[in-house]
Amino acid sequence: MDTDLRDELRILRARAFGPEADIAQDPAALRRLRELEALAAARPAPQVDAAPAAPEPYAAPAPMAAAVLEAPAVPAVAPPAPANPSPAEAALPETPPARRPRELSQHLRGMWALSVIAAAAVSGGLTYGLAQVTPVSTSSGAPQIATLEPSRTIDIPAGWMGAGPSSVAYEFHGLLIYESGSNFGMSSNGSDCITAVAAEELPEPDADLSSYSISGNMYSGCRVGPFPATLSLFVDSGAPEDLRDEYPDRALQFVKDGDRIGVFLADG
Repeated sequence: MDTDLRDELRILRARAFGPEADIAQDPAALRRLRELEALAAARPAPQVDAAPAAPEPYAAPAPMAAAVLEAPAVPAVAPPAPANPSPAEAALPETPPARRPRELSQHLRGMWALSVIAAAAVSGGLTYGLAQVTPVSTSSGAPQIATLEPSRTIDIPAGWMGAGPSSVAYEFHGLLIYESGSNFGMSSNGSDCITAVAAEELPEPDADLSSYSISGNMYSGCRVGPFPATLSLFVDSGAPEDLRDEYPDRALQFVKDGDRIGVFLADG
């Protein structure tokens, strides 16, 4: 390899095994590293009579590749054959000579190149596997048909169906929606909740709140972390009459945003 290729290979090795390794996020650089490693393994440096130059410095290989860098033990040299071997000794196969140091060096370089490619492939595959997340749409695409503002005429008694002393209320075609301190009647936890019942279920101002009940459906939803309080319902026979007349057999969703509530409509 000429000087430019060796410099390029040294830079790519540093990006693969250095303290700030980033080559797993650069597929083009990773492919180039594989090409240069293969080229280095296929074209060993020519032998010269002078003492070989010191190996070029490079970044320490990854732990996966380090295991293959240990040089295998050099085979022991076979003892010289006797001057006059017996017929039985002459029939034995000749012991192959030990491999020369240069051959071992080339063998190790080839093994090192293959280990680098394997380690890079595993790293790249792991990164791709962790980053591959199948997206799921968080929106139904239903259009918003109304924005509800707090009512100034509806007074929710404190303590009724989870209402607090300062709960505000909203009305939508006979459906009463109000702030509740907890997800009343539901099992999930959260805060900044909203509850919906038929407006006709609202008790009279002088009613005894120590005992009360409702005859229709009740819906509730709470804010959890960054997710807003949301409740959804299907307009069926249990919905208020005005709501059934306006949106029969349709699905409605109410999403609280600050002091306002967005209303979304979709087919059932």
